[in-house]
Amino acid sequence: MGRAKARSGQITAHSAFKQSGFTLIEIMVVLVLVSIISIGSYALLDTFNATDRALEGRAEELRRLSMAFYRIDDDLRQLTVRPVKNAYTGYEPALRGDADEIEFTRLGAANLTGEPRGELQRVGYSLGYREEEPGGNDLEEDSGGLFLRSRWRVLDRAPDSEPVAEPLLAGVDALTLRYYDPDTETWLSQWPPASSQTTAGQLDTRLPQALELVLMTRTGGELRRVFPVSSPPDKDAGERGEGP
Repeated sequence: MGRAKARSGQITAHSAFKQSGFTLIEIMVVLVLVSIISIGSYALLDTFNATDRALEGRAEELRRLSMAFYRIDDDLRQLTVRPVKNAYTGYEPALRGDADEIEFTRLGAANLTGEPRGELQRVGYSLGYREEEPGGNDLEEDSGGLFLRSRWRVLDRAPDSEPVAEPLLAGVDALTLRYYDPDTETWLSQWPPASSQTTAGQLDTRLPQALELVLMTRTGGELRRVFPVSSPPDKDAGERGEGP
């Protein structure tokens, strides 16, 4: 009897020991669940990172776009009626614009680099493209054009005067400009108007009342902005004491 009880106790203890462990199927189920949770967590984290990168890229694009519009608005606010010599056919009007480019004279241009010039500066806006590097891959994706701000170091240009171009915005496919004529109350595709009544040798100092700029971008689509153009004060009237 004693041996039987002892043997029975051993069997019971052995059975309890065997029941306290995990089976192979249970371990595999746990591993599968952990793998699924890990994969899901990684995919979710990758989605968060991709979204964050996309938001940062979009914020940078909006910052550059806002800065480009600010530069145009700041230049137009300082516009002055100062024609410039072009060194070839005579003089360019204070503001000369076509359907895809514009240039004009502005006041108050800071001379931080100490260039040999005054505070007046000739600036322009146009669409340009990156220069192809020698040996470059022609199969690379086209990144579109560049919205450029150009400035001349001198007002009255010599034949070798070249503008300094500064890219303001990339990924631009098209640039369209229009000019509002207050006399005819119509939008024109060039300035001065083709119907200008100025004679040979006479400069057209008229300015448009507003400038419409349309950019067709790769990421933002069509972007349209209208800038008011305020006429500079009449210096002669100020000298005669004719104020508002």
